Amino acid sequence: MILVLVAAVAAAIPVVDHVQQQRADAAAAAAHLSAVRAEDARRSSHEEDRLRATGDLSAAGRAVAERLTIIADCASGGAQPSGPNGRLPASALCAVPGSGVQLRADAAEAWARLQEDFTKAFGRYPCVNNGYRSYAQQATMHAGNPGMVAPPGTSNHGLGLALDLCTAGDGAAGTSAWSWMNANAPSYGWALPSWARPGGSRPEPWHWEYVASGDRVS
Repeated sequence: MILVLVAAVAAAIPVVDHVQQQRADAAAAAAHLSAVRAEDARRSSHEEDRLRATGDLSAAGRAVAERLTIIADCASGGAQPSGPNGRLPASALCAVPGSGVQLRADAAEAWARLQEDFTKAFGRYPCVNNGYRSYAQQATMHAGNPGMVAPPGTSNHGLGLALDLCTAGDGAAGTSAWSWMNANAPSYGWALPSWARPGGSRPEPWHWEYVASGDRVS
């Protein structure tokens, strides 16, 4: 009888071990599955946060990113060419974010910084319709309106140091955008010449010049 009992216990031990191993394996599998689900949830949450951050950057940081692009793509630091008027090399010119008009690299970078704060105030870029003009472009415009447009070779547009805001919009004196420009543009090296101011000798309140370089046409 004792021998039979011993044999039965001996036979049962592998079965118990097997059951215990199955339970251990099941617990380990459950723990692994729980860890996988937790990691998946963490990654999903991280991705959602990243997408939200990217969306916020697209909305609020576009101007900053475009200014940094100007700095990276154009030689906006160091010596800048001061002529020939209307014949600046293409390498010296950079496109202004939002409008595509070109300015000399240092002026473009300064204008892009101005646009960052303008965008914070108005939710958009200022409306720009004119920047650098080649000698030929200046000659054509002067021929069409000699009383308003400077002769070729004498304009700050030809140095890439002037731009015009849209005359029927942001360039109109008295608008909120123009008032903002009048108050803030000098902080970025841009100014409205005295002759172009309302009441000046030739009022052009839309015409702004980059004065920080000190090498524009007076």
